Amino acid sequence: MPALLLLTGPSAGRRYEIHAEMAIGRSPSCDIPLRDDQVSRKHAQLSVQEGQVRLRDLDSRNGTLVNGARISGEVVLQAGDRVRVGGTMAVFEPPAVTLVEGGPTSPGHVPIEEVLPHVGAAAALYSAGTALLGATSEAMVLRRLADEVARALSADRAAALLGNGTGLLTAAVSGAESVSVPRLLAQVALDRKELVQSDSEMCAPLVASGGMPFGVLYVVRADSPFTGGEGQLLAALGRLGGEAYTAVRSRSEGEAQAPALLGSSRPLRTVMENARRAANSAAPVVIHGEPGTGKTLLARLVHARSPRALEPLVVVDCRLPPEQVEEMLLGRASAPGQPPMASALLRADRGSLVLQHVGALPKPLAERLARLLARRTAPARQGGEEPVDVRLLVTAPAPLGVMTSKGGLDSALGRSLMGFELDVPALRERRADVLVLLESFITRAARRVSREPPVLAPDARRLLSDYGWPQNVREVELVGERLGLLYAGGRVGALHLPPEIQDGGAEGRTLQERVSRLERDAITEALREAGGKKVRAAALLGISRPTLDKKIEEFGITVERNRRG
Repeated sequence: MPALLLLTGPSAGRRYEIHAEMAIGRSPSCDIPLRDDQVSRKHAQLSVQEGQVRLRDLDSRNGTLVNGARISGEVVLQAGDRVRVGGTMAVFEPPAVTLVEGGPTSPGHVPIEEVLPHVGAAAALYSAGTALLGATSEAMVLRRLADEVARALSADRAAALLGNGTGLLTAAVSGAESVSVPRLLAQVALDRKELVQSDSEMCAPLVASGGMPFGVLYVVRADSPFTGGEGQLLAALGRLGGEAYTAVRSRSEGEAQAPALLGSSRPLRTVMENARRAANSAAPVVIHGEPGTGKTLLARLVHARSPRALEPLVVVDCRLPPEQVEEMLLGRASAPGQPPMASALLRADRGSLVLQHVGALPKPLAERLARLLARRTAPARQGGEEPVDVRLLVTAPAPLGVMTSKGGLDSALGRSLMGFELDVPALRERRADVLVLLESFITRAARRVSREPPVLAPDARRLLSDYGWPQNVREVELVGERLGLLYAGGRVGALHLPPEIQDGGAEGRTLQERVSRLERDAITEALREAGGKKVRAAALLGISRPTLDKKIEEFGITVERNRRG
């Protein structure tokens, strides 16, 4: 029976079999109830008609999305379709296929390699399709598309270009270093969605379903004129390439924005400047620092600001089980019930490969990886090796020299990683960034439940700034998520903070620091009771007004006046 498996949201993990008609919504009377403020009481309707499962939005406030697109009217769900309703993401599972006895009485047995097309337009489309399905970035789609067009049409030069009538901005060229495209040909293909063909040149739109062209395919051949059939083939490749480009782009939408490290402290500005310099180089980068400081985020930033930004970024966590790390790095062949997996080196070709916690890489695997890097090759899909151009970005707890000397990293791999080294400062070294980071995480969490972020009271801000944050940015994120969800739309005071932050990590303080802390707390409390009136607060504390002013300046206390009455 077909089913809907909930992947995220308040009911994540539940599976609902679909039969007849089923309502999805916030109301408890719905067949699939979702306790989510973003979901309407009666949000969407599932129905089974003639063996097909259909989904219809019931004029909900926030709409129903299928594979990221908001639906209007009724749609037929296909295997693997992802349905989003409010904060819930679900995947559609069709009925299982059952193997039965029987079949043709006189079956013919032909090897699959002999059945596949090898010549003509069918072979060209098959070759292009398999090449584009394996592309892992938008730039790789354009590059492979240009190569396939040149091969299919025996062209002197071929190009896949993005842009509009005023300019073609991004291009991949096959058969030459560069190519000049006649503006008139490109404009007709883009504006009119037409194939433009002469004896020696053709230009076809690069387009996906449901839209206007966003680029063109251009091809030149001097020795023989293009035929009508070749024009049809170029148009088909333009549509196939448009769909492939759109699919790859949609998969990477979550990482479309360049990552950013929040803050403006001097240590952060220093590491950001070093990262910018590293981004302009092709050398490996070793990013080291304490856990939770944002090393992987910095690696993503280096890639995003490098000339390889449009190429693949592949991440491998070396702490995973050794067998899994080996499969991810070196790939695996297919087996019954198990599709093949391309190696991370191959998937990252012309892009960047991030190795998280490189010191956890098993020694035999590190040695083999070092040999592949030295040869600039990767395990090929069909066996053997093929050349690749990959930039390594690795994260580690200590500098490269320290790890290599202490035996925490294979020496051959260590030599392959020599290049730039970036030291990510711990959060205690950049305290000025704590509140900026925290408020960002609080706002993100509150918006997830469609609420305003809570306001941090002065006493809470002081405690948060003073806390040591031993787990660095990762701990800030967890605290921010908690405060943003629990106190959305309200106010966060000192008593709302986790106990370890309220305590302030007093264990490592000197006697003078503890006395100063008590003194500042007493002044803050007196000012609160006095409604911000300094004369009254000074009287409560038994000190003079000038002394109070001096202490306020010394401790950096913010005085808030109570305007009531």
